[in-house]
Amino acid sequence: MSLLPSDALARMALDSPLLCDALSLARWSAPAIPVTPHGVPGIDDARTAITRFALWPPDLPCLITERATWLGGLHSVAEVAHFVVPWSAALRLGLVEIDDAHARPAPELERRARDPEQVLDWWFREFEHTIEHARGDLDRTEPPVPGTTGPDLLPGVLRHLYEAPDGSRPDLDTLAREALLSPARPARAAERLLHVLWQLSDTGAVALDHRPSAAQGPGGHGHCTVELTALGRYGVRRLLLEVGIHAPLVDTLAEAGAARFLDALSVLPFEERLTEAGPWLDRRGPAEALRQISEVVSGPGLALRRWVGTQILNTTSSELEPELRSLLHSPRPAVASMAAVVLLSSGMLTQRGIDRVLGEHGPWVVIDMIAAAMTPDNEDLTEFLTARGTPDVQRSVLEAPDPVRLAAHPDTLPVLDALARHHPDPGTAARARELARRLRERR
Repeated sequence: MSLLPSDALARMALDSPLLCDALSLARWSAPAIPVTPHGVPGIDDARTAITRFALWPPDLPCLITERATWLGGLHSVAEVAHFVVPWSAALRLGLVEIDDAHARPAPELERRARDPEQVLDWWFREFEHTIEHARGDLDRTEPPVPGTTGPDLLPGVLRHLYEAPDGSRPDLDTLAREALLSPARPARAAERLLHVLWQLSDTGAVALDHRPSAAQGPGGHGHCTVELTALGRYGVRRLLLEVGIHAPLVDTLAEAGAARFLDALSVLPFEERLTEAGPWLDRRGPAEALRQISEVVSGPGLALRRWVGTQILNTTSSELEPELRSLLHSPRPAVASMAAVVLLSSGMLTQRGIDRVLGEHGPWVVIDMIAAAMTPDNEDLTEFLTARGTPDVQRSVLEAPDPVRLAAHPDTLPVLDALARHHPDPGTAARARELARRLRERR
């Protein structure tokens, strides 16, 4: 088992949803905001923060009018878990201090946020807290039903994931069957496990690929696979060491599965990525490396993983031309886009070949480039969109768009939403917003 360096893990921790939102709210409280006797901001301030940091409920439609209606109907901050949870974390971790009925950022917060060990300590405390307080029963009865809490469900599952081969992504039913000692019916246990894993995923410790089922009631949780992330491996190893369980490390990612390998490299500087890539590629060969990478890059939210994959495959593209050309016709748009990027940067195509690939895959390539540059707060996206060398979004995506083809790419809508909010040209932002609306209406 290998771990990333502390500074790389710390960067991942800062990007994890819970810690990222907690730090954002702590900074937002400057210079000071009034709070209630319960230590939470008033509803008007909370509405501002919810809008600014996109702390929307996951089931709320993305339409501006519906979000405005929902915000106006709020009567209490307690109704918004996506605000209360990170705000409570900020208080618990000491990111925010309350004095004289006002909250403000803790002294030297920015200096502490640049210290990898401090960041990892913050992250690990929230990782432990989430395990301790996660609930698998949505009724929230008090006391909780035995077998439904994080301490009941997560330790065995996390140990199972930790001890599985690198890159393992078991499905939820397999985890419930093999890792839980639960008196609940298997279907009910899997449903409860899904609920606590969703809560844990906000820490960045696990990644879920969930495809809900239309069925209602027990057994209707759909299909879900679970992967322990690099942060999750760090957290589980630290838990094991705290209870005296030996968890040795090796110093290489050469044996890691493709998903963990690419995610690990995504937080490293470009030069270090290529250093790590050599042993990993040597153990597989170009064709097998391409096959393994192609298997783990096709879902939504994986643009950065795809982009790192293209950088790795670029080092051996001359040996993969037939395979890459074949992948241009893959039924998975993200895989076809990745193959197009590698071919376009390989130097193997004639100008006619370049024009043909851009004609067929150019919009997907641009979507991937922007999606890979996006971060939870998209703070630097405007600068990226105006930098030299960034593709012309107006011409490549928004001018005479093909709705069917664009809708097929898993990251099109998130990218269009980001363009609508962050593109410096109002006309381009408006066209992106309108195209996103049209694509949603086609669903």
